[in-house]
Amino acid sequence: MSANEPPPLERERGAVLTAWLLFFGASNLLSIIRSLESGQFLTLVWSLFGVACAVGLWRWYRLAYYGMFLGFAFNLALALDNASSLGVMFQLVYAGLTYALVQPKKDYLR
Repeated sequence: MSANEPPPLERERGAVLTAWLLFFGASNLLSIIRSLESGQFLTLVWSLFGVACAVGLWRWYRLAYYGMFLGFAFNLALALDNASSLGVMFQLVYAGLTYALVQPKKDYLR
């Protein structure tokens, strides 16, 4: 698609991006439940933010796309603070996967 062409009216998300957004939203919902049970306020707020970003990206909002990366950065900082190499690896994989899935569809974002 060239820079002068408007994006098509019918946006096609694709099966893998759909599955990824559903997984991302569900994992943040689970994190909300766990943080409510344990009383972790900051994690609760970031999980709510993650759900909002998943819904926003589902509706093709560019700000939600960048918000997801802000959430990945927060979780990466938590993993570094906890010295969790597995947590760092997961956040980098999640960020890379999100980038790889959304980048081809970036013209659809508003």
